[in-house]
Amino acid sequence: MFIHRIPKRFYSRINWKLQESCGVPQYDTGCTYCQADIPSDLPIDYETSLTRTSAVPTKHVMILSQTPVNKLPSKIELIPGSIPNEIIKYKKLYQTNTQRVLISNIFLNNQKSVLDNYGVSGGKQLVMLYPDMKIIKFQMNHLDQFVQKYLFSKQEPVYNPFAPAATDDSKDSDDIIVEDENFEEFSIDKDMILTCGHKARDLRCGIISPLLLNEIDSVLKKKNMEDDVYVGEISHIGGHAYAGNLLYYPKDCESDRDFIWYGRVFPDKIQGIIDDTVIDKSIIKNLFRGDVDRYL
Repeated sequence: MFIHRIPKRFYSRINWKLQESCGVPQYDTGCTYCQADIPSDLPIDYETSLTRTSAVPTKHVMILSQTPVNKLPSKIELIPGSIPNEIIKYKKLYQTNTQRVLISNIFLNNQKSVLDNYGVSGGKQLVMLYPDMKIIKFQMNHLDQFVQKYLFSKQEPVYNPFAPAATDDSKDSDDIIVEDENFEEFSIDKDMILTCGHKARDLRCGIISPLLLNEIDSVLKKKNMEDDVYVGEISHIGGHAYAGNLLYYPKDCESDRDFIWYGRVFPDKIQGIIDDTVIDKSIIKNLFRGDVDRYL
């Protein structure tokens, strides 16, 4: 559901610039000019302007999944016992007229190492929360407290006359008592680059994403930046007709204005994206799925 937001002017430490198009590749990594073999019955939309084609959230919860994104079912909220499945009962606490929360699964290239470093085991969950810039570890049975502590919005919930009435399982804020000791917090101190690789949701992203990841990995290594950036895949974010979809969240992120969503990204665009957007903080207008007017 697309949720209306009251327009706001946000400022951040990042002085975003704008440029019309992506810089051309300066070298061939071996992946740079790889072509995606997209089925003819799933064409990519090259005609529609990408401007405002994404429902960029105000908060983004990224769950470090135990399952690779390319092996997830089409709808992650149908995985029994998962955060996307269980958090639905608290939806009225965080989806409001002024706040849109997106719940995603991610799988990083170094996922096992990250989970091990943060001691994730025995039912513990690890999530990254933007733009709060926090890595949060907690037990699944404290999910209600997680929602209350990190996502709760006091604004009126979104009214949707077509939505089913709340069930007896839905929770009220007053029912939840937060115990801070149930949560461990760490700072996000790296940039994040994610590609949509949710193959079961749409084959186009599933085909293109591995090519993008190969190129991202090669370019970052060539620039000695591989330890400075989290890289991985993310579950469905919408707009599969504009595959490949790429998200860039900088470590200095302060608001949803710093969530950079690109579409129609292919391997030959990666060098330009890393040089222009990741390093130089310039938004590439002909790839940008957000609202350019927010940066004028």
